[in-house]
Amino acid sequence: MRYFQYDVLREVSRFVTTHPWTRGDSALIRRETGLPFAAPETHTPWRNYSRIFKLCLLVSENDGVAIPTPIAQILTQTGAVTCDEYLHFLVEATTDPSPALTGWKAVSEGQPVRHPLCFALKYLLAKVAGLNEPITPIYEVIGAYIDSRFLGVEDDTAFLNLMPKRATYEQIGRNADPRQARESIKFISQISYLHSDGSNIITSLSQEDAMNIFKDIQPIAGPRKADGNLEIQRLAALFKDGSEHDFFDYKNTIISDVIESGFSEGGKVKKTHIVIERNSKLRDLFFNRTPTTICDACSIDTHKKYPWVERVLDLHHILPLSSGTRVDSRTGTMLDDLMPVCPTCHRAIHRFYDGYLKTETRKDFLNEKEARDIYVQAKETITKGVCYA
Repeated sequence: MRYFQYDVLREVSRFVTTHPWTRGDSALIRRETGLPFAAPETHTPWRNYSRIFKLCLLVSENDGVAIPTPIAQILTQTGAVTCDEYLHFLVEATTDPSPALTGWKAVSEGQPVRHPLCFALKYLLAKVAGLNEPITPIYEVIGAYIDSRFLGVEDDTAFLNLMPKRATYEQIGRNADPRQARESIKFISQISYLHSDGSNIITSLSQEDAMNIFKDIQPIAGPRKADGNLEIQRLAALFKDGSEHDFFDYKNTIISDVIESGFSEGGKVKKTHIVIERNSKLRDLFFNRTPTTICDACSIDTHKKYPWVERVLDLHHILPLSSGTRVDSRTGTMLDDLMPVCPTCHRAIHRFYDGYLKTETRKDFLNEKEARDIYVQAKETITKGVCYA
């Protein structure tokens, strides 16, 4: 899962748009990206990882050379798009068979194209919209995809008609046990209103929002290129600098137990960030695993100061504002990127970010390292009692 993280895909995009990545560039890509690209001596990073970046529509291939796509070009632009925008597009663009894999030639022979990620996200949203069930086992989604034979283009009524059999789908999925399908579903759990506990995907949306997003998801149609590399470029060219969908106004997102942060919400990158911080079910997961009452910034013990309140602390998301939540293949959503802070410090940290980014004339942090460095600076400033200038 490491190489499917949004921040890693941005680093790879920077590399492929500035270097001619070929099979022999092992040392170069490791040095320039800072990523290990672990592989035995007989396996180059290109051999081991090119499939990932083709599936993510970042590169196609021509005679062993990586050709960057328009998506890779856009992901290099800081703050241009968010993890939500990119992943929603990838959900709509991903097909089975995939142009990144050897089975693609069957499409030109008349095999119908299915949309597995569209199916997965629609299934999750339909369960919330129709049944108000936010927790879905990953194997249930896989089993429903196998059993239904849906293409992923079906409407909400068709998906709701699947629900009476949902108790049987999990066993079907377990019997099939397709690793790639599990990883793909965890991959899209980086979307701000989703998260994973390792075995399940949890959707933190109201029924109304879930239905609105369901209706806004449409698989990308053809005509399709017979050559897989050309099809990758065709799909990637449809991705624009800014989403055609309105995936950022979650008016009824489940945020009832989260205190308003005070963060300026003028940009879509900040809105995505806030949705993650307000994800009440993600908060429950974090505090169940880390039952602290101490603010990471000012070190106040909120339980001692406010003993009549069960939970005062907010969650602060450290990654760049445009990023989703990172995912581990075994444990699900990574909690190390979240910090418990009191509402006052949370508001102050966000204002610190606003001031820093305004000074840098940017909408977002360049990468995880910069985001963590500025978070540390904000903490130190809070500790010293000095305001950002």
